[in-house]
This record gives sequence, structure tokens and C-alpha cells, in this order.
Amino acid sequence: MNQPQELHKIAEGREAEIFAWEDGNVLRLLRNPNAQQQVEWEAQAMKAARAAGVSVPAVHGTTTVQERPGLVMERIDGPDQLTLLTQRPWLLFRAARLLGEVHAQLHETEAPDSLSALKASHKRRIESSDQVPPHLAEFAVAELEKLPDGDRLCHGDYHPANLLMTNGAPVVIDWTNVTRGDPAADVARTLMLLRLGEPPPGTPAIVRLLTLVGRRIMLSGYLRAYRRRPVDMGLIDRWEVPIVAVRLTEKIESERPALLRILEKRGAAAG
Repeated sequence: MNQPQELHKIAEGREAEIFAWEDGNVLRLLRNPNAQQQVEWEAQAMKAARAAGVSVPAVHGTTTVQERPGLVMERIDGPDQLTLLTQRPWLLFRAARLLGEVHAQLHETEAPDSLSALKASHKRRIESSDQVPPHLAEFAVAELEKLPDGDRLCHGDYHPANLLMTNGAPVVIDWTNVTRGDPAADVARTLMLLRLGEPPPGTPAIVRLLTLVGRRIMLSGYLRAYRRRPVDMGLIDRWEVPIVAVRLTEKIESERPALLRILEKRGAAAG
């Protein structure tokens, strides 16, 4: 695929940088130079989701730039849900409903066989990381082994910042962590992310209070909308242990104390 002579960065995240590309498209260039397989999985997952009617950017191909793998895709303009809510907090109820409805629709999609299996991926991450204390890693893997495999498309990082709003419609972005697995695991991940979200240090008390209230509304609204499809809340709860352990491997220090408390509490309850 042809490459523009100069790259103009328009956005970035922990996993990748986004650059303007030819024909009005964008290049999502991963930071990890060894993530070629990951890019291929992203492309396959997005094509499967789009074919099933989920609104995602169109994929135009993969490429390598600066010895890093990248995905060329349709440019989607518009704010993400999180940014939009900071500007228009009165849209919170609608945002929560959309978050749940789109996630449920995504989970109706059977994942391509070629995608990484969620359980195997999570086991590797927990066992190979030095971020999970050994006794908690052993507990998490033991719990993981009891859970179903599943064959659904699991986004792996589904939250308001990964739902863009363009012309009033939601578009799911950032498929870096996509796997084939049990949708209950994907819901457990989203619930954890919504619960752990904290305003930055120095935020005024009134804003912190509003954030707390808003998070509760988002959680309940998301679940209410998602549960319009059959869902086993007990199974979602059982997925919390390995999901929290995997989150520890991501080295987000501000979340570490809360994540460890969850695992210690669950481990003690399990006896």
C-alpha cells in the first residue's frame, strides 16, 4: 500500500498513534513493532462486526510504516462518548443506553475462528506477568479454567471513550484487544472499567460528587440496555477475578490498590 511522504498525527492512545492517510482515511499505527498478528486480528474482527451490522470504521488494509504494523481505515469524525458527556452531561441517560445496546449487538456476532481465544490469551497474560502476586495469579487462573470458552466477538476494551458519536450515531473503535470468547467476560471488563474510573487529583469536591453519581447512572443504564438480551449475571460476576487480574498486568498504577483489594477479597471469600 502506498505511503504518504509525511505523517501527520491526529490522535494517540496507549496502544497506538493515529495519522492522517491518503484518500481521507487514517492509519492506526501500533507502538509495538512486533504486533503484526494483532493488526491482522483487528482487521478480521472489524470486518466481521461490520458484516453483522455493527457500526465500525471500514477497513482498507494493513501496512508497515517505520517498521511498525498499522491498519488503514475509514476516518470517523466526532467526539467519543466520554468527551461528549463532559460537554453535555444531560445526555448521560442516552449515552448509557447506547453503550449497552451497541455492546449487546456486538455480542450477537460470531467471531472468526482465526482470532485469539480469550481464555488462552488471559491465561498467558496472567501467568507471564510480574504484576500479579503469585498467590493471586494462581487463584485467578484456577477460576479462569472453570469458565466457558465462548465463540462471540469480544472487544476487550469497551467503554465510553471507545464509542465515537458521528452524526448522532455510535461507532465502535480501538479493537486492539479483540478476542473470540464468552461475552460475559467482555461485559465484566466494561463493568470494571466503569466502576474504577476516577477524576484526576485536584478535582473539586462537587465535580467528584457529580462524577460518582454519573458513574452509577452509566452503570445501571448500560446494564439495563444490555440485559434486553439473555444474560447470566452470575457468570459475569465469576469473570471478575480473571478480568481484574488481567487489568493488573496493564500496569496502571492508579488502579493497582483497588484491583488488589478486589482479588484479595474474592480469594478470601473462595476460602
